[in-house]
Amino acid sequence: MQRLIIEADEIRTVKGKKYEKFGATFDAYELDEKLAAKCGRKAGNYLTVQTDGGSDAQKALYHALRSLVKRGKKVLVVGFGNGDVVADALGKKVVEYLKKRNLSGGRISVFAPDVGALTNLDSVRLVKAVADGFSPDYVIAVDALATAKVERLGACYQFTDGSLRPGGGVGEGKTLDAKTLKTRFIAVGVPFIINSSDICAGADGGYFVPYDVDERVKNCAKFIAGAVFDCFS
Repeated sequence: MQRLIIEADEIRTVKGKKYEKFGATFDAYELDEKLAAKCGRKAGNYLTVQTDGGSDAQKALYHALRSLVKRGKKVLVVGFGNGDVVADALGKKVVEYLKKRNLSGGRISVFAPDVGALTNLDSVRLVKAVADGFSPDYVIAVDALATAKVERLGACYQFTDGSLRPGGGVGEGKTLDAKTLKTRFIAVGVPFIINSSDICAGADGGYFVPYDVDERVKNCAKFIAGAVFDCFS
């Protein structure tokens, strides 16, 4: 799983915008091609939202999403991850919660491809095929991330119009972005995993998840689904 862009060493050289709204802290950065390459990311806008998960959390995420959605009426929401692994099930959960809403208006469509290790199919090619047939104004891809700080587990949301590489954390997967999909693209991620070395100096190997990771994934998925629905319904 990729880490939050805010934790990249190179991001310290960027003059970002930090502000508070709806009880959340926002950090906004715009990466040019040169800096993005150093970070191992695509150039674009990156916005992280740190929230305590209170009653205004969905409003904060809606605000973040609206800052990237300039226009457009149809969206394809893609949920990545392995639904059988709780810490990797965020994307699937977002799709599940959206399915429970009234999507009859045709403005929101959802798709949740299984991970390539289970299907032997390239997830990016599957998403591209669906997007080609649906022709959405936006593709919003949701996936789990990793973090180096315990306080960000299940509490920090990253929005970007740059790119997403499903399976990138294990050296797999192709890049999903606006160029690949030939439409506007937004990636949304939340970290639920932390390396043992980030918790205890000298530790080597192994990852940890919060004891209540199941509840955190559900809550984050509900907030993201709600923000997407409010933005496009």
